[in-house]
Amino acid sequence: MSCLYVDRRGVDLRVDGGALVFYENGERIGAVPLAPLERVVVHGDMTLQARLLGQLGERGVGVVVLSGRKHTPTLLMARPHQDARRRLTQLRLAQDGAFCLSYARELIEAKLATQARHVHQLRERRPTAREPLTHALAALERGQQATAGCADLAALRGV
Repeated sequence: MSCLYVDRRGVDLRVDGGALVFYENGERIGAVPLAPLERVVVHGDMTLQARLLGQLGERGVGVVVLSGRKHTPTLLMARPHQDARRRLTQLRLAQDGAFCLSYARELIEAKLATQARHVHQLRERRPTAREPLTHALAALERGQQATAGCADLAALRGV
């Protein structure tokens, strides 16, 4: 699903030639093509043209308006027929223990790998902190190895 989040205050959203165009203080500051979009989420004080909402509806693009401090959503959905199938698939997968373990393992492995790359870069840039960063890197590597041996989600949470 291609989702666009717009949270810039004071921006005007308009449609122009199949593109969502952003204006600020009367100046064009950017554009996003409508073709790949499935949803647009807007938050904050901005101006939306009725023509834009019509174009989004014609193209099957849903609009979610987040308002208030609690970001209460208001949904303007074009064609929700795919949403039911998507939600049912999400529910089925959330109840599949093997999938949950595999997906969680992938997320944690990616997170640990990103953290290890960051610590490695820090270690190269900060020679005075090399020793504690080397220890941190070793701990992250142990965590990466431990994720492979986790048999359930509880063990994975421990990593």
